[in-house]
Amino acid sequence: MKKQITLWLAVIMLFGTITTFAQKPFAGTIVFETTASGTDDPNIAAQLAEMTEEVTIMGNNTKTAVNQMGVGIIHITNGDYKLATTIIDIPGYGKYYIEQEEADINKTFEKVKQEFNYTSETKEICGYSCKKVEVKTTDLESDEETTIVLWVTEDLLTGDNINFSNYPGLKGYPLSVEIGREISGENVTIIQTAKSVTPNKKVKASNFLRPSDSTPIKDAPDELKAAFGITD
Repeated sequence: MKKQITLWLAVIMLFGTITTFAQKPFAGTIVFETTASGTDDPNIAAQLAEMTEEVTIMGNNTKTAVNQMGVGIIHITNGDYKLATTIIDIPGYGKYYIEQEEADINKTFEKVKQEFNYTSETKEICGYSCKKVEVKTTDLESDEETTIVLWVTEDLLTGDNINFSNYPGLKGYPLSVEIGREISGENVTIIQTAKSVTPNKKVKASNFLRPSDSTPIKDAPDELKAAFGITD
């Protein structure tokens, strides 16, 4: 009887250990590819084909690295501290960053209203079950409405605040995003979809720090600030 109780305790401890590991927040890298529908313009297809996007995730932290036509953009978010930083790396100019704290982000969302419609439609992306979510965004100043389609998975076990800077309150993490845009008179849908999801336990908090060699955007040359629509 004593041996049987010992075995039960061992099984309970093992189950608890497995559960603990299973519930750890996701850490790893997601690589996205970008395509377009609604256009036959070879220039659009060529530009999108040159774009690379890689997202590193750990809990509530994300680091999105995008490269297109030689310009590198890194967007870092920290959901625990509600901080978002965008670093722009332009050849010949260097690295400049724009930082938004929680108050700045909240101010942006005071001007828009987001409504999430969680549908019953599902599909699998990179082995993860994703649910279709329609995001209706209303500009409260102009009443202009746009709809973005997300394919969201809750199987990654990302942090609850991972979407605070773009889709606050969204449950799960989008593995595909579909956004409609008018380009050269055509109604084009830009589609970003994960083509690989790679767990990596070696991801560290230091991966999400702003590069030390970056400079505040306010100190950038005037022509660079003008190109990004930034005024003092």
